[in-house]
Amino acid sequence: MAEALSQERCFLLLGEAPTAAAAEKIAEVFAACPYVYFMSAFGRIVVGVYFLEGDHRWWLEAVAEDPEGTLGLTRAALYVTDRPAFPPDMALRLPTERGDLAPCGSDCTRCPRYGDPCPGCPASRHFQR
Repeated sequence: MAEALSQERCFLLLGEAPTAAAAEKIAEVFAACPYVYFMSAFGRIVVGVYFLEGDHRWWLEAVAEDPEGTLGLTRAALYVTDRPAFPPDMALRLPTERGDLAPCGSDCTRCPRYGDPCPGCPASRHFQR
């Protein structure tokens, strides 16, 4: 099931993990995120391209502000554009059935940010829309 994003922005996340194995694990865990367009590890470097709605922007900003506490990165940089040349937009990658956990393994109901500011993962049944 594809769901179009409204007011989306394209984000580039560049992060450095403590080890190449840690970078690979981070990339694997977040590869199935419905907002991810590209995710990979290049040695210790993690590269992610995301299309996010405004109400999920805080999540990537939190990664840039506290890379170790959020993703286990030693450092991270975040870049954003409102006008990607290609692709101009992206549909959410949603599973046919939404489960209790997000594709990354997170339980939205256990997160202190669930409900405010986060409506939850659109790939879980706890998504508030």
